[in-house]
Formats: sequence, C-alpha cells, structure tokens
Amino acid sequence: MNDQFLEQVSNKIGKDSVHFCEFLSDNVSGYQKRRINGVITPKTLHNVIEIVSLAKDFPNVRLHPVSVGYNWGLGSKEDMADGSYLLELKKLNSIQKIDLERGWAVIEPGVTQGELSKKLVGSNRFINITASSAHSSFLGNSMDRGVGIRHQRTEDLMGLEVLLPSGKLIRVGWWPTEKKTPIYPHGVGPSLVQFFTQSNFGIVTSGVIKLHQRAEFTRILRFTFQRVNLTKAISELQRWVANRINSGVLKIYDTTANKTYGGKNNTYTIHMCIDGLKEHVELTTTFIIKECERSGIFNDIVFSDDGESKKDVIAKLIEAAHVGDTSYNDELLSQTLDGNHDTIDSKSKGWIFFLPLIPFTPQALSKAYDIIDEIHSETGILCGATINSLSGSIIDLVVSICFDKNSNEKNSAFLALDLLHQKFNEHGFVPYRLDIDHSHWAKIITPNNSEIDFIKDIKSYLDENNLISNNRYL
Repeated sequence: MNDQFLEQVSNKIGKDSVHFCEFLSDNVSGYQKRRINGVITPKTLHNVIEIVSLAKDFPNVRLHPVSVGYNWGLGSKEDMADGSYLLELKKLNSIQKIDLERGWAVIEPGVTQGELSKKLVGSNRFINITASSAHSSFLGNSMDRGVGIRHQRTEDLMGLEVLLPSGKLIRVGWWPTEKKTPIYPHGVGPSLVQFFTQSNFGIVTSGVIKLHQRAEFTRILRFTFQRVNLTKAISELQRWVANRINSGVLKIYDTTANKTYGGKNNTYTIHMCIDGLKEHVELTTTFIIKECERSGIFNDIVFSDDGESKKDVIAKLIEAAHVGDTSYNDELLSQTLDGNHDTIDSKSKGWIFFLPLIPFTPQALSKAYDIIDEIHSETGILCGATINSLSGSIIDLVVSICFDKNSNEKNSAFLALDLLHQKFNEHGFVPYRLDIDHSHWAKIITPNNSEIDFIKDIKSYLDENNLISNNRYL
C-alpha cells in the first residue's frame, strides 16, 4: 500500500479497519462505479475523530461517509464522483441509551431498524419502521429523509451529534440531561437538527430518536379498487385522510407494484391503519366499511386480525411494521430481488427508485400515471408506484423500476429514469431524494439561486477543504 493517508490511518486505528481498493463491488441499480482510494471502517467515535484529524494534513482527501450502505435504488454505497475514501460507519452500532418511560433512544449510525425493533419487544414503545430491510440503518435513512410507515423519518430526529470537518464535535437539538426537559428538537434560536439532513456539512456519529407509544389497539384495513376508478378512489381517500380517519401513512400499491413486491395482481391495494382505544377502532372500522359500500368503488375489505394477511407478503410486512416489528421486511426484499440484504447489490436483478412529491389530488395522480404510461410506451419499461400519503395534501410517490442489469433492459431503465425526472418536473412534481446520477436536478428544482448560493457559502465556511464528499444536494 503506497497511500500515505491510508497508511497513517492504519497505524492509528488498526490495519483491520483499512482496506485498499479502487472500486466497490456492483450496486443494485447498475450505476457506474466510481473510483475510490480505499475503504475505512472505524470501530469507535474516537477512531472517526482520529481519521478527520489526520486528514487535515492531506488537503486533497475526500471522505464519503455512509452508515451501513444500503441506500438501494439511489446508489447504495457509491459516491457522487471519483476519488473519495469510503468511510463506513457500520461498526458504530451501539444503542447508547434508551428511556422507555419518556420515549427516546440514543443510537449510532450502524444501529439497524431491526436491532432497535427487537430492543422494544414487549414494551410500551415502538419505532417508525420503513418497508426496507431490517438490516438498514435507522439513522442513515432518517438523515436522507426516508419515509416510514407512520410518517417521514425526519420527524423522529430529536438531536444529533456531528463531527465537523474542523474536528470539532457538537451536539444539536434535544439531548438527555439530568433534568427531565420536554423532548423538543428545535430549542430556541435556529433549529439545527434539520440543518444537517441531506447535507455534507459534517459526519453524524449518533442521534436521539423518538420512540412512539403503542396504542391500545391497532388494526390494518386492506381493500382494493381498479384503475378505472382511480379518480373517484383518490377523492374518497383524500377526504378520509384530511379528516384524520387513518393513523400513520396510507399506502396504496398499484398493479405493477403489487406484481413486483409479490402482492395481489391486477388491482390497486390500499392498506389503512386505524389505532387508538379498541372501541374507537371498532367504530371507525364500521364507518369505513359503510363508506366503501356507499361509494361502490372499493372491494375485498379484510382486517389484519382476521388471519387473511398471512397469505400476502406485503400485508404481513405492513401490519407488523405498524407496531414496530421488522420480522417480515426481509421476506419481501428476498421475494422482490431474489437475494438478502448483503447480496442484492451483486445480483443481476436491478432496482432503481424515483421519489417525487405530488399533490394529494385525483388530477395530480391521474397525470402521474399518464406520465408512467407514456414512459412505458417510449421505453418498454413499466414502472411500479406506491402511493404514500404524508398528509391530506401531499403524497410521496415511490416509483420503482426493476430490470435485468445484464441485458439491454438496463439502458431502457436508465432512459426511463431520465424521462421520469424530466416529465414529472414539467408538471411541478419534484423529487425529495436524488440518486447519484441525478444530483444536477437539485439546482433545477430548487426554487431560487439565492438558496443554492447560501448553502454553498455554508459549506465553504464549515469545510473549506471539501473534506466531506457526497454532495448530492448541492
């Protein structure tokens, strides 16, 4: 090894924490591999501090921090550009503190949602699960504004510990002290927890996340409708969500998404959570059944407590996830991509995500599906879409593309992704997360140049040598 920086890091934190390589193994999306200078896997916070301290003597060093690296569909572990050192934080995997009575936990980037979920079994608390692998990082996904089964995960961030490029370690937001202060992330003055999300201003080394109190009773209603009834169905569902009939995120899998993920084919499937006091849940269930019958739009109503869900892999996952259980997450992953969490990047089956926000209106969703149909006609790629209601006014539309990485289908999939960005943007539907090949869209969809310039000024002030890479949103 003739890399002086890596040699010094190796001497400081141990040879087993440093690996010299030029390229990572494949990624599930088939994005072009970026050239790297090596992989560094620190075991402790002190190791990370030492790495940053050593980097000051090497002005051209770029560190690309990842948690466990399962940013599937958007680039996995890959950086934006060539020439960085991958800084894997997966061995910083301690649940440092946990308070079930007050509802918080201090965790490191390597803590997975599965590990944290198991820690809460039998307690009165649960975490906001995503539909991704149980082995994915809770903190890493939250920092990129991932969406859980209950809400967007930024709402779970109460405080952050951040190592700045200068080597200074800071804490922002709410942190536990001897005083039992209210758990409130904003404090007074500028609110800095969200300042670090989707940024490369520092390396997040731990965070305080919210643990949610379990309801007395939780039920998931599952029912269907056909594409011909899309406009009417969305109008009804928006009215229910806006009036807070459901709990958490209303999820709708379209026909292609159902086929991709192993659910019921040839239909749109709705998963609606209702929780609260048992009597309240029963009354709401009765109301929903009557509304379904009145509308003449919805069919096949089943409950999570009637046993039917055990036949459907999506339903099993969603019902468990609503109460903080990740038991079925990797069953769905395996069925979708023919592999487990540590092998899917190397499989021939490809997976790409496009993640726009659109208004929760029948007109907007109809237009979104018209675009998806246009792209199918132009490229031969049929995109699946999962509708996630973040509120009564906004939808996170998870558009997925599955393809064979070892065939001409890969080129068509990449063309389809380009067209999704272009055509959705023309109608004002902008993504809230970007993949490594489409970072230039950050400038296109940011409302004004003054915001972009201000972010650059902050980056320059905090990190004049550009030590921390991964600037997907600059």
